[in-house]
Amino acid sequence: MTAARLVPTALALLAFCIAAETVQQLAFKAGTARAEAAPGFVRGVALQPLIWLGLVLWAVESIAWVHVLQRAPLSMAYPVMTATYATVPLAGLVLLKEKMTPRQKLGALLIFGGVICVGVSGA
Repeated sequence: MTAARLVPTALALLAFCIAAETVQQLAFKAGTARAEAAPGFVRGVALQPLIWLGLVLWAVESIAWVHVLQRAPLSMAYPVMTATYATVPLAGLVLLKEKMTPRQKLGALLIFGGVICVGVSGA
């Protein structure tokens, strides 16, 4: 690996980390909404399968992230990982029917543009 390149393995792991982080946050959001309906919030959270899914994804993603850091420069990997700042709200928009203002949508588009610029510079 050269100093400023993302190897295919790192790219694949980064894509996994972005997807896992996105699903993890959606699982936490949906899980807490369901837990709110249960008697006793802490008990409801502890018994909510979506919360457990989020925790498992967090653990697996953390291991994958360590592997990314072994294979890619942080100056490339971290900016690409910030794609989650766009994927999470957009997934919430589509899957959880949350609202986004036009300015928020533009911000998500700009984040994707920045991620593409960083990613292409290291491809």
